[in-house]
Amino acid sequence: MKIKNIAVLTSGGDAPGMNSAIFGIFSACQDNGINLYGVYNGFDGLIDNKFRLITFDMLDGRTNRGGSILKSARSKRFKKQSYFKKAISNLNLNKIDALIVIGGDGSTRACIELRDNGVKVISLPGTIDNDLNFTYTIGFDTATNNIVNAVDNIMDSLATFGYGTVIKLMGRDCPDLVESCAKALHTKYTITKKDFDIAPLIKSIKKNHDDCHLPPVVLVLEDCIDCNELSKILEEKCKFPFRAHILGYVQRGGSPSAFDRKYGFSAGEYAVDALINGKHGFAVGMVGSSITSKSFEDIIKF
Repeated sequence: MKIKNIAVLTSGGDAPGMNSAIFGIFSACQDNGINLYGVYNGFDGLIDNKFRLITFDMLDGRTNRGGSILKSARSKRFKKQSYFKKAISNLNLNKIDALIVIGGDGSTRACIELRDNGVKVISLPGTIDNDLNFTYTIGFDTATNNIVNAVDNIMDSLATFGYGTVIKLMGRDCPDLVESCAKALHTKYTITKKDFDIAPLIKSIKKNHDDCHLPPVVLVLEDCIDCNELSKILEEKCKFPFRAHILGYVQRGGSPSAFDRKYGFSAGEYAVDALINGKHGFAVGMVGSSITSKSFEDIIKF
C-alpha cells in the first residue's frame, strides 16, 4: 500500500535534536509526496485528536532549537484500554498510514502495544538518558556538553576557594550520562547506585586533596542519594567545604549539538524511507557510526 499520510509525535522527556528529527521526517515526506501530520502533546494528543498538517512555515527557524515544537507529555491515560482504543481510532479517523514516535524507554514500550494492535509504527530514540540499546540516543551528546560546560563554570568559582562540589545529574536508571561526563571532566568520583559504599569515596577524596589540593567533583545519578546530605557528610569527614548543585533542566535545554542535529535528521529520513518500502515495527537509531534498525524489544535496557 502506498504511504500517503504519516503522523509524528514526541513523547516523554524532551531531548535536543527532536526538532531536527521532525525536520528530517518532513524533508523525506516532501521529497516523496507524503503528508506529514504533527500530533501535539505526545500520546495524549493521539487520545485528544490533536493532529495538524505540518508545513515548512511551522518548522522554519525552529528545527535547530531545543525542546519539541510538537510539545510532549507523559501520558498516564494511554495505558488505559479505553483511551488506547480512542488513540487508534483517531489514527484511523485522520487516515494516518503510519506513525513515527520520537522518545525514550516509555515511548518504546508504547510502540510495542501499538505494533501489536496493528499500527504501522517506527520509533526514534530521543532521550538524554541514553537508556536504549543504541550507541547513542538523540540528545545525549548535547546533554553531555551542557553538563560539562555548567560544571566547568561552577568549578571556576569553587576552585578559587578550594571547595568541593556534589552535582546531581539526570539519567533515570542509566549511568551513561554520569560516566560520560566524568570522563570529560576528568573526575573519578561518581555515584550511580543507591547501595554505594561511601567509605572508599571519602578516603580517596581526602588523599587526593591532601596530595594535590584539587577540589573534587562528585557526580551523582538522580535518586541515588540526596546531594545536600552527601555534601554535608563529605564536608564533615574530609574537613573542607563542599557545595551541592542540582543542574536540573539546564541539562536538557539549549540548541542541539551538531552531532544531535545530524543524527536526528538522518534517523528521520531513514524512518520515512523504511515506511515507503513497507518496513515498520522497529526502532531506528545509531549503532557505531551508522543509522540502522533494531526491534523494539532489543533496545529496551532496563
